[in-house]
Amino acid sequence: MQPILPTIIQGPAIVRWNGKSYYSKDGLKTFFRRETFKINTDSDGQIDERARLQFTEITFQPDGQVSNLDKFFPYGTGQVGTSIFGQTSKPLVIMTRFGGTANTGQTITYPRAAVSSIPKLRLKSTDTLFGEMTFTALDLPSVQPNTAGAWQVLSDAVFADTSFDETAIITDSYTASFGNAPYNAIGSMSGFEVEVAMETERIIADDFGLTDMILKSLTATAKFTPSNLTEAQVYALLANQGSGYVFPGQSIARGNTNLVIAGSGNGARTLTVTLNNAGPKQAGFIYSSTKHRFDAVEFTTRRTWTSGAANPLFTLSVV
Repeated sequence: MQPILPTIIQGPAIVRWNGKSYYSKDGLKTFFRRETFKINTDSDGQIDERARLQFTEITFQPDGQVSNLDKFFPYGTGQVGTSIFGQTSKPLVIMTRFGGTANTGQTITYPRAAVSSIPKLRLKSTDTLFGEMTFTALDLPSVQPNTAGAWQVLSDAVFADTSFDETAIITDSYTASFGNAPYNAIGSMSGFEVEVAMETERIIADDFGLTDMILKSLTATAKFTPSNLTEAQVYALLANQGSGYVFPGQSIARGNTNLVIAGSGNGARTLTVTLNNAGPKQAGFIYSSTKHRFDAVEFTTRRTWTSGAANPLFTLSVV
């Protein structure tokens, strides 16, 4: 019996969505997901598994370019309650550098996609900026799902993106500021991690499956291990006792103070991340001869409005 010769398919690719290009650090992964339900009978147990809905997830870690930061954070607090896919469908295109008939590239086009998981920001000198992010792709609600090309279309296309800029991949050291001294210049043992978490609600039609995803909530948090505070200063920051005690029912961000994390200017670009109306939530302490005293201090934000319009939870700036 002759062995079956393998067809080796590999090579880099980028994502193109909403007019912007996304380059990855370690490659892209798409995962076609089908959720099912089981059919059981009392006499025979499970006898079948049937389709309920389907979607595709496109997951990758951005390479760290800080150009067009808004493309990683496409939602504001004012968009809570709306579709993450928007009123106009935005296709997502995976553009391969090689492959296809002439080995000059292919495109895999998903007709309707949106960011469904925002990347964490890792503000540190020893790694690139972004954690992993995810897009979710559905078919168009105006197209029957059993139509050819309703979910994705593969085509030969010469790779032609020219947006890559290696100078936009920055690694820098950062300092946090939270009000007055001694908290106006806080260093970190291992950098700062900022997470903008989004929660969504799925809209499911019985005969169509997953039709939409609604932005349900946005929250912003920051974690870091202080390098230049004393134990007493960290406890004072937490206000877990004394005259500044945070009573049950009170906001931990009642001071209306922003947490500002700014780069030192290593390279051509300096990034500043501001968490608006932040407050210290919790902290860990380690008592060991071989470990730093602090585990991590976590901050969270409080939403505010001006004349009925939601203010941003966070702001990003690059100069």
